[in-house]
Amino acid sequence: HTCWDQAETAHGGPFPEVCTHDIFLNCIFARPGAPVFIDNTALNTNRALRVIGDIACDPDSSYSPIKVYNRCTTWEHPMLRVHNDPILDVTAIDNLPSLLPRESSDDFAAQLLPHLSGFNADPDQIWQRTAAVFRAAITQAGL
Repeated sequence: HTCWDQAETAHGGPFPEVCTHDIFLNCIFARPGAPVFIDNTALNTNRALRVIGDIACDPDSSYSPIKVYNRCTTWEHPMLRVHNDPILDVTAIDNLPSLLPRESSDDFAAQLLPHLSGFNADPDQIWQRTAAVFRAAITQAGL
């Protein structure tokens, strides 16, 4: 896999390197000046790319970095075929990013609940140790 950030994309796009991967996940916060990662010129190339997951999902925005599709997909129809030969499908569900906070909250709650249910007993002294760490941090910060 390849991870890109601002330093790797500062020279602008499109980036033919995207087409060397089977799957491309776009997770940037698109704003004016964001580089185009892939456009329609890549559709008819000999590419490995078959699936784009546009997590940011900004097809109507002029600064969208993914210029191969023009509408969002839905939970009922999550894939949009944008090219047939070679195949290229896009998933761009505009509420997909909202699932990440929910997933994080569910995971955190699942980890915390067993400790909350034993709050009064606290056989592992989790709450006492937590309080001690908190007090030490407050003291160190001079608060």
